[in-house]
Amino acid sequence: MLKTANPAEAYRRVDFDARVAGSSGLDLVRLCLADVDAALGQAIWAHDNGREDIRRNGLARAQSGLGALRLGVDRTNPVGPALLTLYEAMSATVTACRFRFDAAAISRVRADLREIGAAMNG
Repeated sequence: MLKTANPAEAYRRVDFDARVAGSSGLDLVRLCLADVDAALGQAIWAHDNGREDIRRNGLARAQSGLGALRLGVDRTNPVGPALLTLYEAMSATVTACRFRFDAAAISRVRADLREIGAAMNG
């Protein structure tokens, strides 16, 4: 039996994969930052609307994106260790929210992600 797929999620995934394939370096970091931010926004919306399944998926997607960001940190760069610490703290917050959701904590993570993105854009 075929699993029922969410068409919107399928299109988002295809779009994301295509953007990843066409990106490199800082563009990939920007893409991950934006995807984690969107996933956390989705989790907040889902929590507010009683959609546990969507909240769970959003938090899982955010966790994956944060893992990718951690893997991509240049540890020889002077800001590398600080970024690792920040990404690890964000990941710990997302993990905690999988068990006890805290919209304010997720909003703070989103604000930090946006601040990193703004700093990268100069």
